[in-house]
Amino acid sequence: MLYWQIGRDILSRQKQQGWGAKVIDRLAKDLKIAFPEMQGFSRTNLLYMRALAEAYSDEQFVQQTAGQTPWFHNCTIIDKVKDPAERGG
Repeated sequence: MLYWQIGRDILSRQKQQGWGAKVIDRLAKDLKIAFPEMQGFSRTNLLYMRALAEAYSDEQFVQQTAGQTPWFHNCTIIDKVKDPAERGG
């Protein structure tokens, strides 16, 4: 759920500030500074978080299905299954 919520925040910020505002780059740096002991806040991972939030807009679905699936599997599904109906979201 954390990754999905971060993804939603990225989508919201990009909508407000525009794609070219380097929202993801700034957020990656800010998160690494704020949480130096935590892994998973690379630019690439943040792009996947954004894609997850864009692919699955229903919080209930994320809690029940995507949230129970390992992160790597979610990333693979996002990369390989482009049709939302097939993806389940």
